[in-house]
Amino acid sequence: MSIIRSHDITLCGGNDEYKVILCPLSDEHLPYLYKWNSDSEVLYWTEGEDIESYPPEVVHQIYGGISQNNLCFALKVNNEIIGECWLQKMNLPNVKKMYAADADVRRIDMSIGEKSYWGHGIGTLFIGMLVKYAFECEHVDVLHCFSEDYNIRSRRVWEKNGFQLVFTEEIPQPHKGKVQYHWRLTKDEYQERKIESF
Repeated sequence: MSIIRSHDITLCGGNDEYKVILCPLSDEHLPYLYKWNSDSEVLYWTEGEDIESYPPEVVHQIYGGISQNNLCFALKVNNEIIGECWLQKMNLPNVKKMYAADADVRRIDMSIGEKSYWGHGIGTLFIGMLVKYAFECEHVDVLHCFSEDYNIRSRRVWEKNGFQLVFTEEIPQPHKGKVQYHWRLTKDEYQERKIESF
């Protein structure tokens, strides 16, 4: 029996330097997930708390759980698996209350596990692909995403993809971050941005 529930969606994009493919995350990617989730430097940027390492059984719990009702992708760049991302239904009640009860509100979580690819603009590329898919194929109403004050790279990814900072909230201490930023992109904002780019 599979740990990760997969799907059949593949997204292709990139630029002249990087060929980017978002392929269905599956059990064949578990060795990568074990590696990245046992690297404290990678986890520093993906987890709110300081986590040194996650054992395989926790990795199974995380990805086995999230993949049951959401789309999880492996990130392939120039034919190398370098990270993963999720397009998931909003799971935070305080955020869901901000929107109409029948609105399809999703969030994106992402991680580039291969550190040699950090700082090359790849996050902006593949999040742009996922945003396009969310609005044009899944017909999502709102994407509502997060970053904390210490993660400047994450903040830039949302900004470069047209997300607006809708509010900030202080994080109860002690905690690695002091402030959490909430980023929003609506279907109408996405369409307007698309028209302006032509």
